[in-house]
This record gives sequence, structure tokens and C-alpha cells, in this order.
Amino acid sequence: MEGNSTTSPEVAHLPLWLRVSGVIVFVGSAILSARLIWEQTVWTWERGPQMVGFSLAHGAGAILLLFPLLLLIWLAVVVGLTVRSLIKRNPIAPVRWAALTLAISLLVVGDLPEGFWERVFISRMAASPYAGELFRDAAYAGDLSAVRGFISHGVPVDSIDHLTWETALHAAASGGHILTIRYLISKGANINALDRFGDSPLELASSRGHSAAAEFLAGRGAERIRGDDAQRQKALGDETREEMEKLSPGSTTWHR
Repeated sequence: MEGNSTTSPEVAHLPLWLRVSGVIVFVGSAILSARLIWEQTVWTWERGPQMVGFSLAHGAGAILLLFPLLLLIWLAVVVGLTVRSLIKRNPIAPVRWAALTLAISLLVVGDLPEGFWERVFISRMAASPYAGELFRDAAYAGDLSAVRGFISHGVPVDSIDHLTWETALHAAASGGHILTIRYLISKGANINALDRFGDSPLELASSRGHSAAAEFLAGRGAERIRGDDAQRQKALGDETREEMEKLSPGSTTWHR
């Protein structure tokens, strides 16, 4: 009937400038995420523990580090506009929902906890020539899931870090992680292993103020052993020299 016709509400589209800026910040953030994931996976099992983002921050790619913040600002603006459109009961273009989903997903990926990718690729990490160092770092962080993964994939419980000669038990004691200490001991870790400085796990736990971890180790027969001054001076000099040798000529990638 004439006079009863209705018009459909206008579909809400983002302004052109917001669409263009969204593409730019999304691409930049995606490139940054891909680079950091690459460092935490391929570079890590090929080159050993990484200072993730170090080489990126000290090169031309440093600008990429700004993109997650820009993406967050863009997301906040788009969410605000979307809420306003919903209040006005204007339909939202499907492409906007897709853009919001992608932006949120990218921010979540960029905020994944440290060690996530190591656990995902644990079999490859355990097969790395640097498995001892990676195993030690996981123990120092108290990442029991990764520690279990290294053990289950055949990494010996008393593997050492080639630089410090520390075992995973040394590292767990340094970090005061009792659950990790308990697990390593249950797997047969040498409770009185000595690192390059001549220190035992109990010495590291005690000297770093982790009294609960020290008591736990002592209660299982650990001895507090500390290297003498001559051994410590030699170890310090050797560590410094070997660490410098890890840098290939012209490289900007530092290990740990």
C-alpha cells in the first residue's frame, strides 16, 4: 500500500582514510609478528637462544615496533564507530567484522607468552645443536611444560649450557623454581653438578636469596659448593671471549 513503504537502514562503512590506515597498520603489524615468530623458532633452533627483537630494534626495521601500538589505536577507533553504528541500528558491513577479527587475532598472536613457540616446536628445539642452552633457559624461566618437553624428546637431564656449563638444575635453582627443581631431581639430575665457576645448584639458590629452593635442595642431600677466586676469574675471562666469538663478522644478531 502507498505510504507504508519502508527503507532499509544504511549499511555502516568505515571512512576511506580509516580503511587505508587500517591496511597499512595491519600489514606492518603482520610483518613484525612474522619476524618475531621467525626469531623465536627458526633462528632459535639454528642459532641458539635469542634476544628477540634485538637486531630488528637496531636496524632499519625498528619502525615496525610502532605498528602494534598503531594497530591498537586503530582498533579502538573502529570499535567506537562500530558501537555507535549498532546503537543507531545501522547494519555493519561484513568486511568490518572481518577486519576487527583479524586485528584482534594479530594483537593476540603478538602478545603470546614467552616460550609459547618453543613449546609448539619442542621436538625441533630438542634436536637443535643448542638444545642444552634452550633446556637451561626453560628451566631458568620455570617453564615446566617446556622442561618436560625437552626431557621427553631425549635431551639429557644433565645437558649443559656450552657457555656457562650450567645444567638445567643450576638454572632452576638460580630462578628459585621448586617445581622444576623437583622434576629435574626426579629425572636423575646431578644435584651437585658444578658450573664453569665451580658453583653447585645449592650455591646458586643460596647466593640469589631463594631460601625455599635452597632448603629444598639441602633436604635432598645437596652440598653448597663455591668455586675459588682463581677459578672464577678464569671462568669470567673465558666466558667473555667465547661470547664475543659467537658474533660472526658484520652480524648484528646476538645470542642471549
